[in-house]
Amino acid sequence: MNVAFAYNAQRSKFTAHLDQQTDLEFDSPEVIEGIVQSLERLGHRVYLIEADLNALAKLAKLKNKIHIVFNIAEGIGGEARESQIPIYCEMLNIPYTHSGPTTHALGLNKSWTKQFLVGIPGINVPKSVLISSEQTMIPPALTYPLIIKPNSEGSSKGILDKNVVHELKTLKERMKTMSGNFQGGVIVEEYIEGREFTVGALGNNETVEILPIIEQKFDFLPKGMNKIASYELKWIYEDKLRNLQDAYDCPAQLSKKERKLIEDTTRLIYQTLNVRDCARIDYRLDAKGKLYFIEINTLPGMIPDEKVISYFPLAARTAGYSYDQMIEKILQVACMRWGLKYQ
Repeated sequence: MNVAFAYNAQRSKFTAHLDQQTDLEFDSPEVIEGIVQSLERLGHRVYLIEADLNALAKLAKLKNKIHIVFNIAEGIGGEARESQIPIYCEMLNIPYTHSGPTTHALGLNKSWTKQFLVGIPGINVPKSVLISSEQTMIPPALTYPLIIKPNSEGSSKGILDKNVVHELKTLKERMKTMSGNFQGGVIVEEYIEGREFTVGALGNNETVEILPIIEQKFDFLPKGMNKIASYELKWIYEDKLRNLQDAYDCPAQLSKKERKLIEDTTRLIYQTLNVRDCARIDYRLDAKGKLYFIEINTLPGMIPDEKVISYFPLAARTAGYSYDQMIEKILQVACMRWGLKYQ
């Protein structure tokens, strides 16, 4: 097949200073090259499309040459940036992988996603409020501890250890620092004590395959740090681990009841949000066995290097997929959805 590969390239060097890394969610040259090589090993001809201001024109020029777009592009700005390539593809009537514009836009907005899911029987979400300034009132129904998050960011951007707060003074300090610094505002949310899981899924409709569940581990964090998948955990402390398996347990150690609860909830959320081809969903399971939806990533990371923690490929490997087989599966289910013959 002729496959256009849409991506955003990360060019800044990593820094622990959040305000100095504007392209944290973009993919590294190694990831981009890894996916290109995978597609080529599978026998496809690959056309590169960097999702910049010229992306629409590039796609229009390739329209009659390509069969499908393999899309991992994060977009280049705005509250619905992950929807940009899917919108271009739909304008040009070009098939593409991953979810549609509406699902990407909804999934990127944590507040909207929670509001959408809160009324669905069988899905629990933490109480939260979207704030646009430090003067925003916090509803009395929100009880401490609370966690503050950017509403429309991924890769744990802006989720620092000190964002878990236990009293009003600290909450106001963090709100003052964060308000106005993130497009889409920030949310203040109940902090759910408990185990944290991330779940990958592949497929569409009734054929959704739930990949082995991953539990995020926190024992390697310095003493006194909160047990959250924070910016520090993902980009500082995990990188220092000699044994990467200290950061996770896959497959997670769960009872049959717990596993079924997580898998059934994942299928329900996947279908409710009209997710397509693949996604990764994060949860918290409290001590009483109540499962809480935390967020969804409709463009899960796909780092090919097994020496780097990347949870979607990790879950796929545990399920028996090689990296190439994982990429091929995404292409296959997308082709089936579009009525294309995979070749």
